[in-house]
Amino acid sequence: MSGFLTALMATTLWASPASPPETPSPPVPLQAPKAPAERPAPKELSSEDREVVENLELLERLEEAEDLELLLELARED
Repeated sequence: MSGFLTALMATTLWASPASPPETPSPPVPLQAPKAPAERPAPKELSSEDREVVENLELLERLEEAEDLELLLELARED
């Protein structure tokens, strides 16, 4: 009887259709970064706006000077 089972299993395996090979899903295309939205043309700055911009630039230069002084001080300690 075991020979019968072996023959039955062999014919069943041989007769069963092979499953189709799994195809990998295509890679997701990378998207280029979007350009920032166009800004409207700059308007003429008011006197207050100009003062704010000038003060901001002055503060940035002071910060850079402080950074430079700190670097010079650290270099002297070496």
